[in-house]
Amino acid sequence: MKTKPADRLSILQANDHFRDWHTLDDERVCALCDRKFAGHDVVILTMGDELQLCCPTPDCQSGVHEWVYPSNPIRSEKNEKEWWHALGSSCGSEEAGDGPSPQPV
Repeated sequence: MKTKPADRLSILQANDHFRDWHTLDDERVCALCDRKFAGHDVVILTMGDELQLCCPTPDCQSGVHEWVYPSNPIRSEKNEKEWWHALGSSCGSEEAGDGPSPQPV
């Protein structure tokens, strides 16, 4: 979706309920593909009457809930492992269950 810069910023502000966007130069990091990008790069799709914000990496399916601030401590290797564990991952655990668990990319 082609948008004017002022409209793009308004769309980001209205549709990202997890983090604040002050300018289109604000950066985020995708927790799935580890790409750093700015508001200028966010892909805005229309789904009927609704808008969907997507990671600009081709084939990455993440949305705003999977983006973090670049300085977010979750990006450390230790915290990333703990984050996946908190989501129910049994990676490296002796108590592995039968169901699938999230895997870091």
